[in-house]
Amino acid sequence: MDSSPAPPAKLPRVKNAPKPQPDERILKQTGADLNNGWIGRHGQLSLTDDRVVFVPTPLDTLLGAKRREIPLDDIRAVERWPLSPGEMPRGAKRPRMFIDTSEVRYIFLPTDLDGWIDLLQLVFYKRSKENPGSGRPEFRRKGVENGLLETVRSLESD
Repeated sequence: MDSSPAPPAKLPRVKNAPKPQPDERILKQTGADLNNGWIGRHGQLSLTDDRVVFVPTPLDTLLGAKRREIPLDDIRAVERWPLSPGEMPRGAKRPRMFIDTSEVRYIFLPTDLDGWIDLLQLVFYKRSKENPGSGRPEFRRKGVENGLLETVRSLESD
């Protein structure tokens, strides 16, 4: 695992990202919270072939939340916190998913935490097979058993 420090969690000031478009294939979409900063934002997290998109609820939008997008090419690491599903989080916090880019660490609390990380791993595996130079981010978690991921690992070793 990489020992470099995580990027800051302060979200950059940007314009609203576009919502998922009808021509984009949505691979997964669930409710999630974006917890960067002192206030959490509720909304919907979507994974498409090219990006991860967070769309806040209408109320959170009125309170100043912005739509955020993370191009898959910008993702450097995906981490589960705590690393293992069997660990109890400190401070009575909910388990969460960190998505690191070179500029910022996004902190998401999706409804299907390990399902999200599983699917991100599979998407990056598929992308690396289709385009060998595209690279894959580092995935940090322990103790998660998934038959589908075991199949991917066996394909990688061939």
